[in-house]
Amino acid sequence: MAILKALFSSVRPDGDLRMVVHPLTLTFTGECTALEKPFLEDYLRRSLPQIRVALVLGIFFYAAFGILDAIVAPQLKYHLWWVRFAVVCPTLGVIFLLSYTRHNVRYLPASIMAAGLIAGLAIVYMTVIGNALIAGTYYAGLMLVLMFAYSFVWARFVWSTLCGWIMVVVYIAAATHKSGLPMEILATNAFFCVSANLIGMAICYSFEYYNRRDFFMRRLLSEQHQKVKVARNALEERVSERTLLLARANEDLRREIEAHQRLSWEKQVLESQLRQAQKMEAIGTLAGGIAHDFNNILAAIMGHSELALMQMTDDEEAEVSLAEVIKASYRAKDLVGQILSFSRQSESELKPLKISLVIKEAMRLIKATLPATLTIEQHIQATQSIAVADATQIHQIVINLCTNASHAMEDHGGTLVVSLKDVDVERHRIGEPAHPSQLESGKYICLTVSDTGYGIPEHLMDRIFDPYFTTKAKGMGTGLGLAVVRGIVLNHGGIIDVKSTPGVGTSFMVYLPRVEGRQISEIHQLQLLSQGNERILLVDDEEGLAELGAKLLTALGYRVTAMTSPETALAAVRDQVGGFDLIITDMIMPKMSGEALAREVLALRPDMPIIIYTGFTDMVSAERIMQLGVKAVLRKPITIYSLSQAIRKVFMERSDAPPQTD
Repeated sequence: MAILKALFSSVRPDGDLRMVVHPLTLTFTGECTALEKPFLEDYLRRSLPQIRVALVLGIFFYAAFGILDAIVAPQLKYHLWWVRFAVVCPTLGVIFLLSYTRHNVRYLPASIMAAGLIAGLAIVYMTVIGNALIAGTYYAGLMLVLMFAYSFVWARFVWSTLCGWIMVVVYIAAATHKSGLPMEILATNAFFCVSANLIGMAICYSFEYYNRRDFFMRRLLSEQHQKVKVARNALEERVSERTLLLARANEDLRREIEAHQRLSWEKQVLESQLRQAQKMEAIGTLAGGIAHDFNNILAAIMGHSELALMQMTDDEEAEVSLAEVIKASYRAKDLVGQILSFSRQSESELKPLKISLVIKEAMRLIKATLPATLTIEQHIQATQSIAVADATQIHQIVINLCTNASHAMEDHGGTLVVSLKDVDVERHRIGEPAHPSQLESGKYICLTVSDTGYGIPEHLMDRIFDPYFTTKAKGMGTGLGLAVVRGIVLNHGGIIDVKSTPGVGTSFMVYLPRVEGRQISEIHQLQLLSQGNERILLVDDEEGLAELGAKLLTALGYRVTAMTSPETALAAVRDQVGGFDLIITDMIMPKMSGEALAREVLALRPDMPIIIYTGFTDMVSAERIMQLGVKAVLRKPITIYSLSQAIRKVFMERSDAPPQTD
């Protein structure tokens, strides 16, 4: 008994409940008795689709086997058909319709067993009234009925077993009573029917047992889920209570955070406005000097061009005049670059640079904006020293420091001193002159801007480089000037130091790393032009620039075709895909931009080298253009030296590429 109890019970992990079923009827017993009714309802609901399919198949097979009646017993076929089509098939059809009614839960299990008995006993009846052939073969139909009853219709084990044994016993009794059937056939048929019934019982028993176990486990999972849900609700209630307490306790903190966020947003808005104000202040400082100096540059270009025309008989004098024209043109180019840099945020271009030239240029610009009460002194000693720097940002350092110095002396006048000298720092040498402690051993260029103004109080020395800190009157400054200067100096790998005595004056010292080397003069770069004989297609919508570019490149030995229409140029490339070795095009052109032209050409010939030049760097993303396959992007005004170097670089890269094979 203990073995049977263990076999038909399943213990939960916590030991609170186990599945207990009757070993013969499989009904839930003991502490699981309450599960019997919901299980039967669930079992019937899940078996409805299978029952309906089984009933339809039963009707089909019962009707189809009517053909055998006409073959095996033609004299009895109408009698047999009456059993099939008047009794069994209508009964199965009625039960099929009953499965769709709301009473199916109550009556359907018993109806299914009744249908099985009717179908099985009908076969027994056919065996009794039929001939010897029917009596010896129709028992196979009884086995089909047993198959449906035990497995296909999901019938209960108890009902299926009762139905099966009734059909087997009745069949054996009827077959025994039937005269003329050999004992061997009777024994064989009885053996197969009993065996099929026993096998069906085992299948039905296992099927119902595992369905009951699955139902039991699902109920356990449902109970566990419910317990978890209850625990979760309780936990949520506790969390809600704690959250409410925390919300009340932190209400003041929340208000402070909101106020801080509001102030932070307002600070960001003010920072943006102040940055723009500082930029406008710098542009305003430069405006007068730029206009004055640009007129001087134009005068130099025009005058020397006229002298060149007048001195064409004297080659040496003409060369000198033209060199001055080129020099003035480069000054104009740099000045336009400075204007563009102040008008928008541009990337720093660090390159070897003579700092002295930039300082002299900046001083020429700022002289026009300083009060007449100031005396300006320049002591530029490091005239040949080179630093890796951005000319525009060095220019901005000088403008900001000189502007601050002039403000410090505007009430009573004074002297502005700008000096540039080389400094060698050796930390371990005895008697080393006093230098800022942040400087490491090395070679530096020191830019000093000194004034004889009112000085800086000692208690403000630690704050002068803070953004937005200013001692000027309202509307006189943004407080960003020294912060910008300090950021530029640090970006160049240098440091800035300040010394001030109230009532005497202030000196700002900017130390930038000095490098060995030399800066190649743009005027002498004409002697370093690279030449070639490749075929070049030049595209520029300005007819004068197209002709000039063609003449310059032709002078270098290239075979140049100049066009002013990008559409015409694209058509020429389509006609002769291999007719050009390089395409040089302007970026901004009507109807079709240089970028669009490059995209169309590269679609025709992906390996075509292309160079684009443009005068509006804020409208062009060089990185995006290079990703298309363009080899170089130059900024106007381009020089013949920079263009020739770019052309040779493109051709050299092309020659280094591995050969392509078809």
